[in-house]
Amino acid sequence: MSYILDYLPLILYIFLFAGLKFGERAVLIRPGNKIRQGWGDWTVWLILAPMWLVLIGPVLEFVFLGNRPDILEMVFGAVLFIAAGFFSIRGYLDLEEGFAKAIEQDDTTLVVTGIYKIIRNPVSLGNILFCVACPLFLAAGPSWIPALVGVLGVMLRISIEESFLQRHIQDYEAYKERTWALIPYIY
Repeated sequence: MSYILDYLPLILYIFLFAGLKFGERAVLIRPGNKIRQGWGDWTVWLILAPMWLVLIGPVLEFVFLGNRPDILEMVFGAVLFIAAGFFSIRGYLDLEEGFAKAIEQDDTTLVVTGIYKIIRNPVSLGNILFCVACPLFLAAGPSWIPALVGVLGVMLRISIEESFLQRHIQDYEAYKERTWALIPYIY
């Protein structure tokens, strides 16, 4: 029994990650969904590579370095996991046909309903929250480095994507003026 308690944070971490990914996957593969799949352009790697390190690093630190989170780290990490799932899933649901992993010109449309009435990049906000949730939940040390790289990658991709949209969608500037990039009243 104490063996299970020793690894309880790791077990909960895996369940939180699985819940997040299964929730996203359920939205992406549901019938009638026209979200475009594929690996996208090079900017996707600004996010994916650090995110894998952020996911795996804390596990390695837990197992091999003996890092153990306290209850507050686990609670705040779990809240961030849940928030990451909410913003990612809600963003995908609201986008429907307007989402593509690649920054592209063909069939680019502006979605201004749902959560996009308030923030322009909810899926990116979900990615940022995920980058912070993983090392926080398992009290990681060195894994904060790829977390920071992941957050910076998301911010760079937002900048590139918004520049593209501003050049190719006529109403994008007006949309930017009435919404927030990530967090209302802050950014």
